[in-house]
Amino acid sequence: MSVTDIRQLLTKRCRFARVEDVTSTVSPPEPAIESAIDPAPRPRDTGRRSRKKQATRDRLLAAAHELFASKGYDETTTFDVAEAADVAQRTLFRHFPSKESLLYADMEDATFLLRDALASRPAQETTLQAVRHALFALRDDFEAHRELRLLQARLAATSPAVSGHFRAVVQANWERELIAAVAQRLGVDPMQDPRPEILAGAAMSACRVATRQWTVNDGRSDYMEHLDQALAAIPELTDL
Repeated sequence: MSVTDIRQLLTKRCRFARVEDVTSTVSPPEPAIESAIDPAPRPRDTGRRSRKKQATRDRLLAAAHELFASKGYDETTTFDVAEAADVAQRTLFRHFPSKESLLYADMEDATFLLRDALASRPAQETTLQAVRHALFALRDDFEAHRELRLLQARLAATSPAVSGHFRAVVQANWERELIAAVAQRLGVDPMQDPRPEILAGAAMSACRVATRQWTVNDGRSDYMEHLDQALAAIPELTDL
């Protein structure tokens, strides 16, 4: 079974399970869920129209992040963001289906970085080592978006809407990438063998613990050190 086949199986499962997770907390628009279930890299079209669309997207994101940080997430509306970016609100919704998707838009590219990092790990590594090194390969991306990551973490800790979107969309995508990669390395069907999902869940739990510790320190500590300690605790669980 190829990694693409595995992703398709996981996509079908997530399409039902994750929708239920979201609607029980915040009920974001359906397009936000559907587009995030099986992400694919945005085409790198360098034409004039594409450049214009990307410029509008970048302007909307810059306006949203500035307003979220200065005015507050709950106090900022999509109308406020559109006004600040000098576009119509309908233009905003052509690019982003919800306010939450504005906050986490950059995580799409991070998902592709994780996918590539997992695929590039050598076969002689243990599966847990491969997952660990793949997550650490995102250090540069994390540092490049450090302030945004801190904002996202703070909002996820205080806003039920943001927390619900993060768990049901962002975290679901990352977990699915990990499940697919682990299943491929082990040569198993993740619908039959529980190990890929268990390991992916443990890795995501380590990420949540590291994020919480880092956020409590107001971003002054080293996130990767927190993550390293959390991941190191996974094999020790067998001794409990």
